[in-house]
Amino acid sequence: MKTGNVKYYAKLTIVLLVITAVVAGLLGLVNAITEDRIAEITEQKTAAAMKAVMPEAETFTEIEYGGDDPLVIGAYRAENASGTNGYVFRVVPMGFGGEIDMVVGVDATGKITGVSIVKMAETSGLGDNAKKESYRNQYVGKSGTLAVTKDGGSIDALTGATVTSRAVTDGVNAALKAAKTFE
Repeated sequence: MKTGNVKYYAKLTIVLLVITAVVAGLLGLVNAITEDRIAEITEQKTAAAMKAVMPEAETFTEIEYGGDDPLVIGAYRAENASGTNGYVFRVVPMGFGGEIDMVVGVDATGKITGVSIVKMAETSGLGDNAKKESYRNQYVGKSGTLAVTKDGGSIDALTGATVTSRAVTDGVNAALKAAKTFE
């Protein structure tokens, strides 16, 4: 290899290294600036989702979940003036596009009161349809172990998004199982 080529490649490597370091630094800076705001927005969305799945509750008190299901990342007692209405669980099943952050309400009789999607990255027009109320409402009033129709259950899967439908159903099942630990 000629000396001129070595200098050229060395210069090119240094330039690329500097560009990469600058971009990485800028990404780190943007993350540091937006991290708290993103956490605050997620907290607000979660609070709104909890109220949506258990509308008769006035307060949601975080409680210790002693179960072993890794999908359950938060448990809350839903209460109003007349006592405990049920429980709300924050679950994160794995969908096609990654984790689906969702909230599931379970009443004192062990039935689903609602399902709300806080955050997900499913395919637009397919798995993203899990956010639609018409899809989520099919879980309301159900109990036991649920499954999509392709797996012999009663939950209609989203067209072209069976993985997402199974993931949401897994999240709902995790919440139902978690609720039994508080009976």
